[in-house]
Amino acid sequence: MRLARFLGNTCARALPEVPYINIAVSAAIACLLLGGVAPGALADTPPPPAPVAPTAPAGPEASQAAPAATPAAQMKSLGDERYQIGRIVVDRKARRMTLPARVHVLDKPLEYLLTTTRGMKEYETLFEADVTGTEFNLACILLGLEGDKSQEPYMQFSQKRVSGPRVEITVVTKPGERALNVSEVLFDSGPKSPEPVEWVYVGSRKRSQDERFAADVTGTLIGFVHDPNTIIESAMGLGIGAYGSVNGNADLLPPVGYEVELSITVPDGSAEKN
Repeated sequence: MRLARFLGNTCARALPEVPYINIAVSAAIACLLLGGVAPGALADTPPPPAPVAPTAPAGPEASQAAPAATPAAQMKSLGDERYQIGRIVVDRKARRMTLPARVHVLDKPLEYLLTTTRGMKEYETLFEADVTGTEFNLACILLGLEGDKSQEPYMQFSQKRVSGPRVEITVVTKPGERALNVSEVLFDSGPKSPEPVEWVYVGSRKRSQDERFAADVTGTLIGFVHDPNTIIESAMGLGIGAYGSVNGNADLLPPVGYEVELSITVPDGSAEKN
C-alpha cells in the first residue's frame, strides 16, 4: 500500500509501493532517508502490536483455518547508520547487509540459494536462515533497492532474463576466512571455474489468494530458477532445464548444519536496472 494514504509529508515519497511492511516502521525509514529521524529515534519508538491471525470460520469450513499473519518486522538503530532487523544487520554507509545462515542441502539438486528455516522450499536450498521474508525485504529497501516496475510477469523456470537493481552476494564459511562469491559454492568442484552469477532484486509479490507477501508464505528469499515469489533472483537463471546441475560445493563449504555468514552488497551504479 502507498504510504501517501497515511502520511501527508515528504517522507511518504521516499519509499516505493511495498506490501506487508508495518506502516510505523515504513514511515520511520522514509523519514530516515530524508534526514528526518534522529539516530536514536527508531530504537526509542515502542514496537507496534503484532497482527492477530483471522479466526477460522465456524461450521463445515472450520477445518480450513485462515493462514496465520506474519509478525511485523522490528527495526532498531545500532548507530552510525547501522540498523538491525531481526537477525539481519544493515550498514547503509557500506551499502551492505549481513545475516547468519546455515548450510542446509549439499550434493542434491538445488533451486534456491537461501530460504527461511522450514520454508516451503527448504528441501532444495543451499542455505537457510532464521529470518522472515518481510524482514529480508525491509533490509533490501533500507539499502535503497526497488523492483523494476517495467518487469513483465514471469512464471517459474522462465528462461527470459529478469531485471532489477544489481546486488553482489558473498559468503564467509569460517570466521577469519576470506569471503567467497556465492557462484564459487553453488556448483560441485570441477576442472572449470564457475562463471560469475548476476543477481538482481525483484522484490517478490503479493499472493492473489490472500494478499499476503509471497516470500513470507513460501520462505523463498534468494533463488535462481526465476521463481516470482523470491526477493532476489539470478538475472539469467541457473540450472533451468538441467535439474541437478546446481548442487553445492562440499569442498568449499562446511557440513550441513554449520553456520556461515552471508553478505548482500549494493554496488555502485546499482540504481540502474539490469
